[in-house]
Amino acid sequence: MLLMTRAASLALAFWVTGVAAYAQSPLIELLQRHGVQANGGFAAAFDAHVAPAVPVTPGSFATPLALLTSSSGSEQIDAAYVFGILGGRSGRAASPPELAAAGHALVAMIGSEDRKSRIAAARVAGRLFAAPADRSGQRPAVPTGMVDGLFALLNHDDQTEQLAAMDAIGLLRETTAVTSLTERYHYYRDGSMRSLAGGALEALARIGDPSTTAIVKQLVGDRWADGKDVTALAVVFARERMLADGSIALIRMALDDKSRRNQARGYLEELGAPVP
Repeated sequence: MLLMTRAASLALAFWVTGVAAYAQSPLIELLQRHGVQANGGFAAAFDAHVAPAVPVTPGSFATPLALLTSSSGSEQIDAAYVFGILGGRSGRAASPPELAAAGHALVAMIGSEDRKSRIAAARVAGRLFAAPADRSGQRPAVPTGMVDGLFALLNHDDQTEQLAAMDAIGLLRETTAVTSLTERYHYYRDGSMRSLAGGALEALARIGDPSTTAIVKQLVGDRWADGKDVTALAVVFARERMLADGSIALIRMALDDKSRRNQARGYLEELGAPVP
């Protein structure tokens, strides 16, 4: 009993110390100054598509950019997520030089030996360098080596890495990936790899190549698309994106589903719809 009590006391002490250090982090303080709460962690705040309540200025990126370009491991990963939160979709809040510097660091992370770094970098890169869904307006210049790095990541055995790569490739609207993603969609679906098939479909819908329309039409009334998991919602997004069939109402309904709320918010933002 004493040994257990001792262990519990040490665990509590380390937990309190960790919380205190986290609370004093310059990154968390930076987010707080911009009205962003990240109590669940930087990745969770990134996932929630939280928009800064206080306007972001180019100088706001000094700290995350410094850590992103000069640190490694968890500190670099945290900085990547914070840069992604403040930068927003297509990096619209960052200056071109800051976005270019961040992109260079993300390319290096995508090719690193650390799995968590690769996943974080791919996810942040997709958001920061996303092309507009309707291909109108200006898009940020994609750094040299980023697309090649994402394709390499797509060929890793780890499913999470594959999903992160597909997420980014779709947001970049990388048309050269259509054939590969189409083949992967059919392969994953035939192999009952539901989440990966959903990721490939989502990426194809984001790219919006006309050849994908036939795939999406086949999903109308297809029982494979039934259910309330993330793949079913990806199908709904694909239908709205490719067919504009009013499925956006189902995406809005998913906001009430805690397990899919962030996914729905991301889709609404991408479709140019109001995000509550």
